[in-house]
Amino acid sequence: MATRLPNLLTSHLPGISESDASATSSPSRGKQMAAFIRQKTAGRYPLCHVWDFWHDRQDRKPKARSESPPDSDSSAATGPSYEDRLVNLHTVSDIKQFWELFNNFDVTTLPLRDSVHLFHHGVKPVWEDPRNVRGGSWTFRVPKEKAPQFWKETCVMAIGDELQRAVETDRTTFRDDICGISLSVRFTSTLVTIWNRDGDHEDGIQNILKTVLNGLSPELIPKESAYYYKKHSEHAGFTGVVSAASGPATTTSEKENPIDAKMTDA
Repeated sequence: MATRLPNLLTSHLPGISESDASATSSPSRGKQMAAFIRQKTAGRYPLCHVWDFWHDRQDRKPKARSESPPDSDSSAATGPSYEDRLVNLHTVSDIKQFWELFNNFDVTTLPLRDSVHLFHHGVKPVWEDPRNVRGGSWTFRVPKEKAPQFWKETCVMAIGDELQRAVETDRTTFRDDICGISLSVRFTSTLVTIWNRDGDHEDGIQNILKTVLNGLSPELIPKESAYYYKKHSEHAGFTGVVSAASGPATTTSEKENPIDAKMTDA
């Protein structure tokens, strides 16, 4: 037996405007859809990698400690660690997001010894992170008046993968990577640091330097005495920090700021 379909009422329906009618026709609808997509995606060119902006603020209060080792020194157990001062500001995955955040974070207003970091998503700006522990970094001492532009141009090299291409190899195991870059305010200058994953990759290390010097504006190129490369493991506080990170979760000994250990001003 055939199923009887209900009668559709077609009387007393409201009329349709010309604009609504044109919007539902195929050619117009296609144009409107294309315009809508262009509007939503304008300037949102995806980056090759997702990046995290971090801020290390010296006056940030330490997190509450629930436990401490019974034989630990009280000052070490309650003192703020480097990670306590770190906060993830934002994650960026396209050009528009990057510039929205970058243009609204004025590095010239950072207090003394504060730092800001731009790192690959999932990598913390600490020595003991698994992707940093075997690496090192180039540190550039930049005059304060040149630091904002130096930082900007270095960030562009990072998100544009220019720095990454400098360390790429055909290796299938333990590939070298650019982990991130940092800016830290000091007394008479600003430190800009470029971290890579493999501190033994001599060709890659030199290629990073060449890329930076070739990519900077002429007036920003530093003197040879104003930059150097150093493995993280060569810093005095490295062993203690890494040992603490791999030990019991309750270890609360104070961690050293990796940028503080790189270079200090008189």
